[in-house]
Amino acid sequence: MHLWPVLYFYSGVKDFTAEDSGIFVRYDELAGMVKGDTGIEGLKLDFNAGVRVAVPAGDWQVRITDADSGQVFFDGQVSETVLISMEQYFIRWQIEVKKAGKLVFAHTYDAAGQTVCFVLEGDVLGDIIMLLPYIRAFVKKWKCRGVILDKPVFREILANYFPEFTVVEEFPEDAYATYHIGAFQTPPFLMPDDSRALPAAYIGQQLLGLQKAAEEVLYQPTKPRGVQEPYVCIAVQASGARKCWLHPQGWAEVVAYLKQLGYRVICIDRERVTHTDGMTIEMPAGAEDMSGAYTLMDRVNMLAYADFFIGLSSGLSWLAHAAGCPVVLIGGISLPYSEFDTPYRVQNRQVCHGCYNDLRVDWREDKCPYHKGTAREYECSKKITPQMVIGTIERFCKDMRGKQE
Repeated sequence: MHLWPVLYFYSGVKDFTAEDSGIFVRYDELAGMVKGDTGIEGLKLDFNAGVRVAVPAGDWQVRITDADSGQVFFDGQVSETVLISMEQYFIRWQIEVKKAGKLVFAHTYDAAGQTVCFVLEGDVLGDIIMLLPYIRAFVKKWKCRGVILDKPVFREILANYFPEFTVVEEFPEDAYATYHIGAFQTPPFLMPDDSRALPAAYIGQQLLGLQKAAEEVLYQPTKPRGVQEPYVCIAVQASGARKCWLHPQGWAEVVAYLKQLGYRVICIDRERVTHTDGMTIEMPAGAEDMSGAYTLMDRVNMLAYADFFIGLSSGLSWLAHAAGCPVVLIGGISLPYSEFDTPYRVQNRQVCHGCYNDLRVDWREDKCPYHKGTAREYECSKKITPQMVIGTIERFCKDMRGKQE
């Protein structure tokens, strides 16, 4: 793709892996050839897969630093080479180019008035909902044109709540910089720290070089209320059984309790039944089935009118929170800072819990890293009792009555 061989450089904090290399190549291929004109024939510069500098034949000396910390990432003689940083998150790069010992070009990152492209990585609903406000904050800070590479599942969300972004199907030819958006767990190239070590509000700040939490975006409903009776939404499934509530009678007892209170209980999982990690997770008896391939806006319009939502450490909890629906969050594997702040989190801290945030754990492989194959397997979830959840619901209802008085 490039005219000359690629030379990757990095801070040297840790060695890169074959998996890292595959990501760098994928990002670079998406961006295409280095696009930015420097005014010097053959010398090109952009920030579309980290910082990229295409250097033509000649006696060139290139120095690339962090303009804020002064750290030197690259300083050397190159010719007919494309320099690409392994660091892909926001750094205010500074580039100086000398020819035959004389400074002929210098540039410090400045996205003002430029097109900046954002790529929503993966299909993790909660991560994207969490990070979209940070894209808005970045665009506002730099006064740039924000472009998002099309991801069909989020089209309506972007159109309704982030109308200032341009959604494109092809990578923009005029892109000055590009950032890949996700809660990455393999530092230091996609982001400086493992996202599991950070409070949710800090992930977007690290990715995009921001200094404060972004303003939350309220997803207002776009349709009138459909269910006239009081109702509660629930979601019992997540990405893997380890995120689910595994108490054997848990959901059945909670659904029965809610119905005694006069609520309709509506299940909004995508699937009615899933089989994962050797377990069957299914909609509890007594709940009304609204599972299926509904759009995110369908879910927003359902959640926005619900009295509250009961869910897990999963994307639908983030969607409910964005829709202004109070969330009772049942969580065992993660610590509270991993999600949005809610006073109605249910967690049993007297048993093993929070392994998701242990950086020693390979989360992609270990299902229950501390107690797999023992009687304590998944105790973080199994030992959350129905009484704990019902008690939290009662506290929520009491709080709501207090606000109405």
